[in-house]
Amino acid sequence: MMKSQNKNKIFIMPFSGDELDHAESRRTPEELEFFIKQDNAQCLCIYNGSVAINSAGGLKLIHPSKLIGKKINDPGPIFLGIRNNTPIFSASLVEPGEIKEDLTFEDLRKASKFLSPQEMSVAGRAKSLLDWHINNRFCSKCGQITQPSSGGIKRECNRCSTEHFPRVNPVVIMLIISNNKVLLGRGKGWPEGAMSALAGFISPGETIEEAVKRETYEEVGIKIKNAKYIFSQPWPWPSQLMIGMICEAESEDLNINTDEIEEAKWFKKDQVKAVYDNSGDHFLRLPKFTIAHHLLRNWIDS
Repeated sequence: MMKSQNKNKIFIMPFSGDELDHAESRRTPEELEFFIKQDNAQCLCIYNGSVAINSAGGLKLIHPSKLIGKKINDPGPIFLGIRNNTPIFSASLVEPGEIKEDLTFEDLRKASKFLSPQEMSVAGRAKSLLDWHINNRFCSKCGQITQPSSGGIKRECNRCSTEHFPRVNPVVIMLIISNNKVLLGRGKGWPEGAMSALAGFISPGETIEEAVKRETYEEVGIKIKNAKYIFSQPWPWPSQLMIGMICEAESEDLNINTDEIEEAKWFKKDQVKAVYDNSGDHFLRLPKFTIAHHLLRNWIDS
């Protein structure tokens, strides 16, 4: 739950807001076995990055027992946490047809257009964790294959005893403002008209504010000041924390680095508002499940 910077509106950022207790202190093998055998336990199935959807357009959850004897990708069922006394798991299926359920799968980006923020939070957490397991099956220290542990929140190496934990990559995404205008850019390979806030990964030894300054200068060649935090968003492609910022440009004269982005333009506030009101076509409106959409909405309402 977050407040809009300017109107004190309460809203839930997509991929956040689910009151899921991760239960990280209750993950012994005995406790996990207890949770997965509960009559009310639920499991979100994922197949090739797509999530199971029910006929009403929400997440389809099944009892974990229906996965017994079925082909499941490493690490097997992972324990996401507990919500309202209900243990929730997730698993990556090899053959969805093995499950005696009417399962329909939808790409998470497409599903995000109709899932609730809370459902997106569960699906996003599941996808990020399962993707991490796929990409971290071997110990980065000695090369030995690792084993999932603690219900899926870490992997352990039996050879060198190194523990591996899911990583989250911090990314700054910033609205750059000047004289009631905002700077938006089009990434490499994006379709015509697809514009968004500039963004980039935070480098080691760098503060959030320093990353905003560096990324802005690298991409469009201008200096900024007064960088301020607005809000953040977990982003499960594959596992970023998008840190929403706003800052002021010291100049509007752009020197675009075409190795970084395709183009960048200044847009007046009334142009952005027209796009959001469906009365203008200055650029393609960003999907509501993106933090950039909400950064612009927040700025329009200021």
